[in-house]
Formats: sequence, C-alpha cells, structure tokens
Amino acid sequence: MSDSNSGSGPLTGLKVVDFSGFIAGCYAALLMGDLGAEVVKVEPLTGDGARYWGPFIKGESRFFQGWNRNKRSIAVDMRSDAGLEIVYTLLCNADVVVENFRPGITEKLKIDYDIVQRMNPKVIYLTITAFGGKGPHGMRPGYDPILQSMTGAARANERYTGGVGICSVAVSDYGAALLGSTGVLAALYHREKTGEGQHVKTSLMQAAMAVQNHAFVKPLEAEEEPPFGIYPYRIYDTKNDLIFIAAPTNKFWKILCDTVGAPELGTDPKYESNAKRVDHADELTEKLTPIFKTKTTTEWEAILIEAGVPCGPLYTYQEFFETEQVSAMDMDPVVFHSKIGPMKVAGVPLNLSKTPGKVRSSPPTLGEHTDVILREIGYDRARIRMLHDDGIIT
Repeated sequence: MSDSNSGSGPLTGLKVVDFSGFIAGCYAALLMGDLGAEVVKVEPLTGDGARYWGPFIKGESRFFQGWNRNKRSIAVDMRSDAGLEIVYTLLCNADVVVENFRPGITEKLKIDYDIVQRMNPKVIYLTITAFGGKGPHGMRPGYDPILQSMTGAARANERYTGGVGICSVAVSDYGAALLGSTGVLAALYHREKTGEGQHVKTSLMQAAMAVQNHAFVKPLEAEEEPPFGIYPYRIYDTKNDLIFIAAPTNKFWKILCDTVGAPELGTDPKYESNAKRVDHADELTEKLTPIFKTKTTTEWEAILIEAGVPCGPLYTYQEFFETEQVSAMDMDPVVFHSKIGPMKVAGVPLNLSKTPGKVRSSPPTLGEHTDVILREIGYDRARIRMLHDDGIIT
C-alpha cells in the first residue's frame, strides 16, 4: 500500500502548481505526479468543482479521486491580497504551471502567463481551453460531450451502435491531458538546452480532432471512394450477453468464418474484400447474428481467442478492474486515503525500465496540506493562524 509523497520517477524534483478543475488539466498534472513531480493543487476555498460530482465515498467524489492522486492540496482565497501573495510565492518556485480556466479568467485572477513569466522566466505554463482561446469560438466554454457532438464523434457512433450517442469516456478531456503533458515534457527538454521557459497551449477541440485524425483527411482535388468503414468490427448478441468482434483483414475474416462454422462466407467472392463486406454489412449481420446466439459470450471468447480472432466481452468498469490482466500490469495499486481508508486506483499508465513512476499518495481532501505547504514556503505558525482566522485559507 502506497501513502507516501516522496519522489519516484524521472520527474522527481520538478515542482508543479496545478490550478485546474475537473478533468483535462487535473489529469495532465496527475501524469506529471505519477512520474515523480511534486504537484501542489491550488483550490478555491470551496474546492475543485469535481469534488461535488457523485457518486461519493464517505463524502469524497469518486470522480475527483480519479483525477487528483499524487498531489497535495492548498485551499486559498486568491481574490485577497494575502491569498495572492501565497500563490505568487508558489509560482516563483514552480517549474510548471497547469490551468484549464475559460479564456480571460487567469487575467482576472492575476495569474496569467505574462504575469507569471515576468516573475519566473523559466516557467513552463500549460493552458488547456475548450476551443483554443482564439477564433470565433475561442472564448466559448465547453465540456467533452459538446466537443464530441461538434467534431463528429457522436454521429460516428452510428456505425457501431446504430444510433447517435456520446461516448461516456471523456475522450477530448483525456486527450487534451495527454497532449498537454507531452507539450510540457517537450518544453522542459527545450528549457534544459536553452534555459528558456514557454507557454504551452492545447484544447479539447484539438484533442477531439487528434483522436479522430483519420476522419479529418480531406482531399482537395481527388474524390473519396466508398464504402466507408470496416466489417466485421462491431458488437454482436450472444446466447447470454454481448461480444465485440474485430476481423478487419481478409485473413481474420476467413479465420472467423471457419471458426464459427460458416466457411462458405469466407470463400464467397461477394465478401472477399473489406469494401465488399461493408457493402453487404446488413446481409452479413443477418447471417452471423443467429450463429453467435448459439453460445455464451464466455464460450465464444474462448473459441475465438484460441483461433486468433480479436474479440472481447463487454465488461462493466468493475468487472474489468477485477480481471487478472489488470493486476498483471500493476494497474490496481492500493493507496490509503485519509477519509476513505484503503482503496484501489488505476495504476500508472506508462512503464519506464530505469525510472518507473509510482502512485505515491491518494488524492487529497480539500486543503489537506495547506499548513504544511505554507510552512515549507516560510510562513510561521502565528501567520498561518492569522490567515485561518481571516478566512484566507482553509
């Protein structure tokens, strides 16, 4: 069980100040913490808004737990002079700053890049917005489902489910977190060579496009040739549940047909290429569905995997979390939370052979480390008590 915030990983010694709320910025800072960085999460006195998203475990949001491990929390009223002084002290010693406010908010809070860069020229400052901060939509607020809707992802679900739908995974948020942390690492490498800090920017819009890159290839003179898609690459009903089967190549198609007892489909010239199979998708589904309904999902998974056909059952989150593969990849470490107690969390999603990352601490309660952090930056007990009494910190 891990409950220590001591350094581990290639970013040990790096100081990150995280102003983020909800997913994108929070998860970007989490990834840096996983790799050893010391992350201080600066929250308003009311806390990150994600703290109020249920379900809850002993009053603590499960959503918040997912995006904020390996951090320490300081809760401070940044609208006050005394609170801003605390924040500026943290920023002067920061290597990286992360924020995902709406455009214009950091200027109001007096922590925008221009201000921070003047006090700390070597800082790497990561900004994640909804639409990028410029252009006709630049100032619009946005959440992942809005970007899924606008970038085509919601309509693309029709090919898999038969209906328009929002993916429950916040793909643009997590994508922006990955892009943002990659940008920070690239900027740190540049700083290592030149001593220069810089402003790193990305957005949910750019992330939503990046994770669907294939969809945004547009010939300017030639015409795209139909059909569009892959078959079979979809969910099928089984005797007791569902299974996803992917046979996108001619090789896999023939193996699938032989394995399910329909070899004639694998040799029929009408279905010999993916393009032809897509053209006849409804017809093939009508032929395959009764076959898959003859056995359970578990039976089909064993049969198809033995034959080498890519497939998988449709687990719930918790069902998958309990599989042996998750444990084999060290993706279910146990941490100790000050209110919840021991709990499993998703592990570090990146493996380094020489400097592995680690889940060192659980997500913090609101302001859990306020006093400790203030003492570290030079505040004595009397001054800390005064700040508490004045309602500047909690």
